[in-house]
Amino acid sequence: MKWTMNVILMPMFLVSFLFVAPFAHGAESKIDHSAHTGKKIHESHVQDFRLTYHLLELPGNNFHHLMVYIIDGQGNSVTKGKVGYLIESPDGSNQKVMTELMGNAFGANVNFQISGKYTIRTKVVFDNVKLLDKFTFEIK
Repeated sequence: MKWTMNVILMPMFLVSFLFVAPFAHGAESKIDHSAHTGKKIHESHVQDFRLTYHLLELPGNNFHHLMVYIIDGQGNSVTKGKVGYLIESPDGSNQKVMTELMGNAFGANVNFQISGKYTIRTKVVFDNVKLLDKFTFEIK
């Protein structure tokens, strides 16, 4: 039994360490985004937090997946709370989407079918912290 638990738990520990280690940076330090999924499209600093956005194209689907990695001032990933997007499309229509926690990031499926500039507003709420972010992103 002990041997079986070691065989099962050791690989899980190593995989979790390899996944978390690349994100252990201070909010002002450089991040190596090679371990992040998707293409980095934006990064901002809100209060003492860094929000880094990555976009994944999902072949064969009519939507993309928008991820936000949230790092606090001590370099820790924020993995609790609620994160939502309000996205204004180039035609003026809006998408309101709540994310799900996926590893060390929050993500949701979004519709970027129309070419043009999108305004993305993000709201993060956890503990007594409320972060609001806004940026534009262009789909060509």
